[in-house]
Amino acid sequence: MQVPCQYCQALVEHTATSCPTCGSSFHAPPQLSVVRPAVRPKLQVNVELAITVDRTGSSQQFADGILKSVPLITDQIEAKARNLTVWLQSHGDEDYDQHPVLLTNGGTAVQAIKDLSHIVFAGGGDAPEHHLSGIEELANSVPWNADPQQARGALLALTTADSKPTGSGRSARELGEALRSRGLLLYLICEPAPQMKELCEGAGGLMFPICNDPDPKEMQKIAGQLSASIVQTIATGGTVPLPV
Repeated sequence: MQVPCQYCQALVEHTATSCPTCGSSFHAPPQLSVVRPAVRPKLQVNVELAITVDRTGSSQQFADGILKSVPLITDQIEAKARNLTVWLQSHGDEDYDQHPVLLTNGGTAVQAIKDLSHIVFAGGGDAPEHHLSGIEELANSVPWNADPQQARGALLALTTADSKPTGSGRSARELGEALRSRGLLLYLICEPAPQMKELCEGAGGLMFPICNDPDPKEMQKIAGQLSASIVQTIATGGTVPLPV
């Protein structure tokens, strides 16, 4: 019995392993194994991200870095989280009537970035500023979901210089411990000043030290590391931020 060659259409015996006319083999070509990158599932919980930004004139020097890094952070978290909800606050020097202002109240990342672009970095007295009070105010303003099976909360502060005491009378360490007891992941992008270090230690948080005039590229690198830490920590069920 003869059949047409699948390559040149010449008739060949059906038992033939090659075509005498064109020389083509009838054996199926070896299958190449295609290695596909593993599909990384999204986090199975919602992410609640609260951000407070020092709006005093001291932050003017790294305002450009703030404006570029926050979108990088939210974009990378949003790509991995089931859902991302953002609270954005600005704070300053309360001795000069720069009290915390909630700009984005449980909104989208897009809205938070838009609100961030409207912050004016000016005013305040000489350092230190009221960073601790701003962080405490934001932590108390957000209606955090208490069920870690549904959502995880992270608080990010971008500051310069050191902080004055809290308005509540809590020490920096006590405030940090309170944040940790509530299951919140604390991240600080700041100058490594004593009060901020104490806060971070109390919370078991992660600090990304910067100078008071950081390069925007440095801020973008930090943004990548910070968002990766949030995703990795939540994905592994961590209770304190994991360094990356």
